[in-house]
Amino acid sequence: MLNDYYRDRTLFVAGATGFVGQALVAKVLADLHAVRRVFVLIRPRKRADGVVVSASERLEEFFEESVFRALRKRDAAEFSAARAKVVAIAGDLTLPGLGISTEQRQMLEAEVDTIFNSAATVVFDEPLDISLKMNTNGPLALLDLARSCVKKVDFVHISTAYVNGQLTGLIPEELLPSGHTVRDVVDFFSGNGRATHDDGESRFAALAGLAGHFDPEAEIADCEEFCRQVREDARSPAREAEFLRAIRSERRKHELTEKRMKRLLQDRRDKWIEQRLVSEGMARAKAYGWNDIYTFTKALGEQMLVKRKGDQVLVIVRPSIIESSLVDPEPGWITGLKVMDPLVTAYGRGLLPDFPAEKDLILDLIPVDVVVNATLAAATQAVAEEVRIYQVATGSENPARLTTLFTSVRDHFLRNPLRDRDGRAPSLRQWSYPSVRRFKFKFYLKYLIPVSAQEWLFDKLPEQMTSARKRRLLSSLKVRLKRVLYYADIYHPYTHLQCAFETKRTREMYEKMPTAEQQMFNTDVTRIDWPTYMTDVHIPGLRRHVLKDEVRDSDSDFEPGADGDELLPDEAL
Repeated sequence: MLNDYYRDRTLFVAGATGFVGQALVAKVLADLHAVRRVFVLIRPRKRADGVVVSASERLEEFFEESVFRALRKRDAAEFSAARAKVVAIAGDLTLPGLGISTEQRQMLEAEVDTIFNSAATVVFDEPLDISLKMNTNGPLALLDLARSCVKKVDFVHISTAYVNGQLTGLIPEELLPSGHTVRDVVDFFSGNGRATHDDGESRFAALAGLAGHFDPEAEIADCEEFCRQVREDARSPAREAEFLRAIRSERRKHELTEKRMKRLLQDRRDKWIEQRLVSEGMARAKAYGWNDIYTFTKALGEQMLVKRKGDQVLVIVRPSIIESSLVDPEPGWITGLKVMDPLVTAYGRGLLPDFPAEKDLILDLIPVDVVVNATLAAATQAVAEEVRIYQVATGSENPARLTTLFTSVRDHFLRNPLRDRDGRAPSLRQWSYPSVRRFKFKFYLKYLIPVSAQEWLFDKLPEQMTSARKRRLLSSLKVRLKRVLYYADIYHPYTHLQCAFETKRTREMYEKMPTAEQQMFNTDVTRIDWPTYMTDVHIPGLRRHVLKDEVRDSDSDFEPGADGDELLPDEAL
């Protein structure tokens, strides 16, 4: 099935340097030996010294990543042969025509058979214009490439299961009815006295017969116009005068050079723009029934791909919360802190004594290699007649309850503590799972109000009475405290959302595979034992690849890594 499909195929991967993209390219090179060539879209990068690192140079760096470690060790000659199949394409998903040169575009149009898009910004509160460029317009640019190719190209777009927004119950592997938003679905069934957790397909089918009012194309145009007006307003004389007054008021004790004033003015302008664009994006997302800017713009991307695809073959893969690998390229492989990892890390350091969430919540985690296996398999199922949706999730077949995951996290860190610089193991408290309101009340009372009071006192005292170090520590502490509140707010929709994603089509695809391919491209999520995955796979991988801390015996010394991911410092507890 897979081996036949990929024989002599040329692939184009957007987002290859990202988490999913790295795993996908590594899997292709390791186990799909008959693939002819893999083009990867790489954006040239400018270093701090102004030197531009070309796409080809970045490709060399790419092959030094840990995702290829197993393949390098397995067989040097095999790795070299696989490496020779990969060609860097200099470009940028946010630029017209993907920023690809005429020569390279002609090469792609002549050779490509299958396009994989794993590129996205996954920041929940990214400024609206940036998120639209990456998550909505970027996929459309890839669609244009697919349609301009000589061959009949299969286009596989990796979306997210959370394009279903605030829907509860069992979520079907289906597109939202044309012309409707998530809010339409929720309101329709609330108004008809039916629960939103009724059978998903009948829910969508009932709405499909009703005329819709939502035009994603018009919504995108309106969003882009709003963003343009905000940036224009930010450079108006009136707004600039407002910024300057605020700067002078805050810096009244300091003489500012012209150069310093220009820099402060630009910083103030950038921050004002970002706040306006984030606020507007979040407001629109929630009004339409999505949780945040990320899921809103990903949903717009899906809808626009469907609207403009014509006779283009399109497959959409919707993973849930992607975390470290179960098996490939090695157990626990991960890059950076993913959705739940800042909380896991902070708890392990004793810096998150509680967090607001539903105690019996299903946290729908999915290992990255399962996502990659499903994506590669889904490409083989592409047909021109329909847009096939494959949801890759665990909640409907093998649910992981928050309490189970928390207990596993706690057990791991009790056995293998993250010690402080003096070698002390932190105190790890049991969570009480408070409401958001109760959590914030206690948090403000115990932490934020005392810090704000001390900050006010420092501001009133003469500078010589307080050291610069104490002021810096206080400022850093306040930033970390606000970060806790940020996570409480941004994660709230996901720590209280009672839903599960249907994976019937993904399951059927797996069961049709030959036995050998079932083993090599395994998408069976029932094999995951969650306590074992958390304690023996995910957290050790997180410590090895991100925190740069090998798991050691509990009586060993430990020097913690960079504390940029900490949510609360020791002084706050």
